[in-house]
Amino acid sequence: MTLTDRCAGGMFEAMGTLLLADCEPESHHPFAKQWFAREIENVFSLDETQFHDFLEQAKKQRVLRRLLDVLKNKLSHATREYTSHQVSAALSEEKARVQTALRFLRCIVDQFEQRGEPVMVIKTLDHWPDTGSDIDLLTSAGPQTVSEIFAKGFGAQKQPQSWGDHLASKYNFRLPSLSELVEVHVGCLGQTGEKKSLALQLLARQVYEVFGERLFPVPPCEDRIVIAALQRMYRHFYIRLTDIVNITASLVHNQVNFESLRQISDVGAVWRGVATLLVISRQQAVCCGRTFELPEEVKATAKFNHQRTYVARNFIRVPILPEGASLFMRQLVENGRRHDFRAVMRLSLLPMLATAAYVSSGITGNDKGIW
Repeated sequence: MTLTDRCAGGMFEAMGTLLLADCEPESHHPFAKQWFAREIENVFSLDETQFHDFLEQAKKQRVLRRLLDVLKNKLSHATREYTSHQVSAALSEEKARVQTALRFLRCIVDQFEQRGEPVMVIKTLDHWPDTGSDIDLLTSAGPQTVSEIFAKGFGAQKQPQSWGDHLASKYNFRLPSLSELVEVHVGCLGQTGEKKSLALQLLARQVYEVFGERLFPVPPCEDRIVIAALQRMYRHFYIRLTDIVNITASLVHNQVNFESLRQISDVGAVWRGVATLLVISRQQAVCCGRTFELPEEVKATAKFNHQRTYVARNFIRVPILPEGASLFMRQLVENGRRHDFRAVMRLSLLPMLATAAYVSSGITGNDKGIW
């Protein structure tokens, strides 16, 4: 059965298997090699249009570059000429796009650092060598300073803010010659900007790592996981394949200090969401041929597991009711217990914002200007 004959869940699992089942033998599922060989055969049996669609799906999952590297190493199994051509062309295009993005990103970071303004790249480089469809930064600089940096330094156009952007103190800029939007989180994180203390602590913990021969300030591993949980379990309510792959790599290589992860999560009152994301990631990784264990505390803290999720519209979906709502209420209660009234007040606006977005989507077909 080819990949196109499978359900959306099968497609997600197929890409995951190609990325996870052919790695270090010590973390293999017993059937990993067989699963990997099956998926390679299925991919190389796709016709030209189907193969193109497969690569487009990988782009949506933020795993295109990593998947192309896997396919390139297995091209000896390909029986159709267009397969090699599409892989080579896609690789060249991705390398050029990422190099341009890194060049601009390094210049942007330089502008902030030259002014003495703390800045850090978040989310964008978590998928390396893949990058996202936009560039995300976190800074404690004021909104006016941020706007000046982009306007004077890059001739950038500031994009209109949605209601959610206003609450979250997010600003988007369009730079000439850069295909990606640059999104700047100013002094806080979270859908309503409720994570002010967490954002400032993240900036203080930043580390410098090399990406494409350029040095960038990024969050440590534990902070990356917390940011991913904020985005997936408390905002979008869907998980990309890249989240599974990123988290799996960190856990398999023992890069996560769980005590630190718990402490960081507690600052934002999102420990249950973080633990839930870790449990779902592990269970999905096992389905794709990769095995590892989680501490008992993490498994006990998780609010639900992958059996409560489902694949729809290309991603693993987290049901808003009751699972997403339960995590939200727990976060609200925890902030109340800590007397973080700023967070409580902002979080209380989220249901109204979500309702407005839902109504707008029903009337106009999208939630632009709101969410």
